[in-house]
Amino acid sequence: METPKLLIAGLSLKTINLARAAVEQLGYQIVPSPAMSLSLFLAHKNLPELIVSDFKMSDGDGLSFLRELQHDEDLAAIPFIFCLDKMPDDAIELQAIKSGARKVVPNDIAPSDFLEIIEPLIDERMKSKIKREEQTPE
Repeated sequence: METPKLLIAGLSLKTINLARAAVEQLGYQIVPSPAMSLSLFLAHKNLPELIVSDFKMSDGDGLSFLRELQHDEDLAAIPFIFCLDKMPDDAIELQAIKSGARKVVPNDIAPSDFLEIIEPLIDERMKSKIKREEQTPE
């Protein structure tokens, strides 16, 4: 069985550390990326089981990143959550959910609580993930 991968996009080290603490004992692979362009590339390359993003990115923002993902059929199927330094106001949270985010959570929660939130999303993705045919450059 393939090792689950989590793409952690954005500039927040607190979010990266939270994800690592939550899944390190499970052997999941954490793929951090501070930039939107790199995150898009890594999402295409790795097809992670979950994308966790901050709003702050070095060459864009989390909502723009999410909108870009939604334009690609393969990437749109990956569960996406925002994990933020502070919770946004209700209007921003609603916009994030309407844009395709499954959850919006603070990054100051306990790793066990974070795992409780993300594990069902990862399991759902693992069950529905269809092995993509290898693509060769032409």
